[in-house]
Amino acid sequence: MDNFNSLIADAELGSFSTLMDDADLIYLYDGTLEGMLSSVFAAYGRHEHPKNIVEAHDLQESMLCSYVPIRTELRYAARVQKGIVEQLGDRAYEDVKKVFLSDDTNKGGVIYRFLRYAFKAGRWSMSHISEPPVADFLEIRKQVENEAHYMLMFVRFAHLQNGVFYAHIEPKASVVPLITDHFARRLNVQPFIIYDSVHGLASVFDTERWWLVSSDEINLPAHSCVEDDYQALWQTFYDTIAIEERRNPRCQRNFMPKRFWGNMCEHIPPELRKTKPSTETPTHAARLQAGSQKLLDAPL
Repeated sequence: MDNFNSLIADAELGSFSTLMDDADLIYLYDGTLEGMLSSVFAAYGRHEHPKNIVEAHDLQESMLCSYVPIRTELRYAARVQKGIVEQLGDRAYEDVKKVFLSDDTNKGGVIYRFLRYAFKAGRWSMSHISEPPVADFLEIRKQVENEAHYMLMFVRFAHLQNGVFYAHIEPKASVVPLITDHFARRLNVQPFIIYDSVHGLASVFDTERWWLVSSDEINLPAHSCVEDDYQALWQTFYDTIAIEERRNPRCQRNFMPKRFWGNMCEHIPPELRKTKPSTETPTHAARLQAGSQKLLDAPL
């Protein structure tokens, strides 16, 4: 943030004038949604068309581009938000927030170009899927929604000694704000924490409300005395319902991408599990029983 403030100071002194007339223009912002909306407001106010709007600390400088840091102004961000809601509807603003949660480095430019097109085309612009600004916007929104859907399926909670449920996730987009409502409804009497270690963001639910906490690390108590037993039960169930003859790793990875396995207790190898559950599948058990019967029936 200090570096970004110094960029702002340099810009106000005129150090960030355009290097060449046909240079690609890139706006720099502080990484907040308000900063993004302030950049959209600045583009209209300056009569400029930035190629991209990039978070300052993600900047990879190029001699072919001109960089202009934009100060976050809450009043300007509020005006852009109001304009989106009034002209395009509440749904459009929610979609802008979803795209903002993406890890795509081009999301800023995509949001800007979509809004510039939509403000001209009107409320039904979202249906103009053949237009590049809309198509790019919808593609990133789809990626974020898919990642949120994955989290709803593959989040695994662990019961801690203090009674709180804890889940660790590593998503490709900052989807914690999108999924917490779902778990707050499902676990409405159970406090929980969902921690996204990739984006340094956690949601905390106290059975009445939830809020977001920004943190690069989190210190937690150990598992409760029954958590390992519950994990062993789930691992036993997972192993037991497997049908050995129908094992298809490629199909499994299509439905359950391997990048999620590190946070799923059922994918811990049997030799590394804290409590050793039975890992025999019905097929394997039947074969062992058949083999034992053959030995019994064999002539001496």
